[in-house]
Amino acid sequence: MVASASIKMDELLTNWLGSDAVYESVIRVIENLKAESANNTNANNNVPTSSVGDALTGVDGRPPLSPKLVMKQQQQQVQKRPEIPPFFRPKVDVEHTQHGGNPQNPPPSPPKRRINSSFNEDQTWDGIYMANREGGGGISGGGGDDMSRMTHEYDSIATDGAASAATQPQQPQQQRPCIAIRARALFQELGVFPSALNSVEGLPPNLSTILYQYERNESTYHRDKDDMRIVPMERFERITKELCNFPTFFHKPLYDRILLLWDRYISSQKVKLPALPMVTFGMFHYFWDTEMTPYDKDERFFRLIKQPSREYITRDDFFPYIKELLSDHPGLEFLSDHAEFQDKYAVTVITRIFYSVNLCHSGRITVRQVRKSDLLSVFHQVDEEEDINKVTKYFSYEHFYVLYCRFWELDHDRDYKITREDLLKYGEHSLSHMIVDRIFDAAPRPFESVDENGNVVKPSRDYLSYEDFIFFMLSEEDKANEYSARYWFSCVDVDGDDKLNNMEMRSFYAVQLHRMQCMGHEVVPFEDMLCQMMDMIKPANSEYLVVEDFLQDHCSQVAGALFDALFNVNKYVMFEQRDPFLERQKREDEFDTDWDRFACIDYNRLAMEEEQREEEAMEVDWVTMDEEEEDADEYNALGLSGSSEAPF
Repeated sequence: MVASASIKMDELLTNWLGSDAVYESVIRVIENLKAESANNTNANNNVPTSSVGDALTGVDGRPPLSPKLVMKQQQQQVQKRPEIPPFFRPKVDVEHTQHGGNPQNPPPSPPKRRINSSFNEDQTWDGIYMANREGGGGISGGGGDDMSRMTHEYDSIATDGAASAATQPQQPQQQRPCIAIRARALFQELGVFPSALNSVEGLPPNLSTILYQYERNESTYHRDKDDMRIVPMERFERITKELCNFPTFFHKPLYDRILLLWDRYISSQKVKLPALPMVTFGMFHYFWDTEMTPYDKDERFFRLIKQPSREYITRDDFFPYIKELLSDHPGLEFLSDHAEFQDKYAVTVITRIFYSVNLCHSGRITVRQVRKSDLLSVFHQVDEEEDINKVTKYFSYEHFYVLYCRFWELDHDRDYKITREDLLKYGEHSLSHMIVDRIFDAAPRPFESVDENGNVVKPSRDYLSYEDFIFFMLSEEDKANEYSARYWFSCVDVDGDDKLNNMEMRSFYAVQLHRMQCMGHEVVPFEDMLCQMMDMIKPANSEYLVVEDFLQDHCSQVAGALFDALFNVNKYVMFEQRDPFLERQKREDEFDTDWDRFACIDYNRLAMEEEQREEEAMEVDWVTMDEEEEDADEYNALGLSGSSEAPF
């Protein structure tokens, strides 16, 4: 008991001394105590070593110090001793401070949230928060304590970015109008009044009568004529981009979401009103108050993608947005006549999103995962970039081409299912049969299956679907990321205890040894391989490995070598015979990840093979035409060709 207490105290002292401030203070105290002890010893021996006279005359040829400076330094050494920070933080009387007590030790202010995705300007509809903060009223003139309290909860959201920029030099800039003014200007520019839409097909003939009912009902957002102004869906792009800060191709799904939420709103009111097929200024006002003002950029994106009745994003929620991307993006225009490949491209993009964002592989993306990812920024990037292949995250068509062609090469019977025998052929039979079995039995699957009754069904482990193959191939060709490390760790962790021990690694490596012997490669004993890998990974415990060991900063480029040693014989041999010069070139090339490098190389290979097939096909056509001409000449020479004209 005493030993354990002493060990605990040693750990606490170690953590305490680990602070830089505490360490420096302790060092200064020790140095001062040594100096005082030396001074006292010299004084007792009547041998002055550090006196004012020495300082004035100089020592070892150095110029003397100022007498005032020497006296000041000695007074500071005697009077002012360095203070060591307390071992525990002093307790703060929060209740006393809140009731007007002495605020010398006030409680720490709550941390700012969502700094990276917040706004530098007020996001309330009428700019009420900023107006009240500056001492004025809102645009609507309401202001007041009630409105101030209502908008107080948006304080941290609307001003996080401004607070983070407060420490920087203020640049003179013109304050932008509030959301209401900007929205009204856009609706006046892009919108029309209902009277101009009476002749449009598909709209109710009594549209003016419906809007008149809205205007008479004071509980709605339609109080005057300007609130009735309508913007059609094809003109909604600027509002989507400039006001809502969403990508341009989000305009149609956003338009449909506003209509859906408005229908739910009017159905919950006491006075029942008919639904509207187009978005008015009042409807957009309602949408902004409920779906935009209380949230930051990431949560707005999350709430728009997901279904209103859920708190997570599923695979099907992304399809409307990828469909609009396919129809609007100039880099994907050539796919307009290939509906099948449009669907496969959409499936590929969505699966890659879930692979990178949904690390738990539950098939459900939460708002927390959206915040931790770069999903929103990549959507904006693909919206602004005309070359789709430059957006290597998720959307590159070349990457889709590589993934689909590899799947097509293995799927010989064209049933869109990869069996164990098919997967063994991947990479020129580089994978061992043992890891292939584990991929089918234990590898994460991206999505859950649903039966006809809507019940969740576990995915079949007898084959790999196209989505499962995408997970496998992304993990196999780029092992230097967190997603791949978790994928392969779940495969090699046979007993499922979240620990990779020597017995498990030895069982996988035994198959590798046999394969290396059969292929005539130099055999590396298991102990030598394991020692080399442990030196590179530096795990926290030498007895076993956990997935966190592979996620260390220094392991980003070497963690995959252990997985290759356990089940990919071709890559392991390449690792053992690697050229340092080529490795340096790889680190200095233009590619950000191993997957980007592999996809570029493999796409060029596939393109060259396609060109060769086309050239061979043209040569066959020319040979066939020459043979047909020779046969025709012989036929004519025999006088059997007959008349060149029709007999009738």
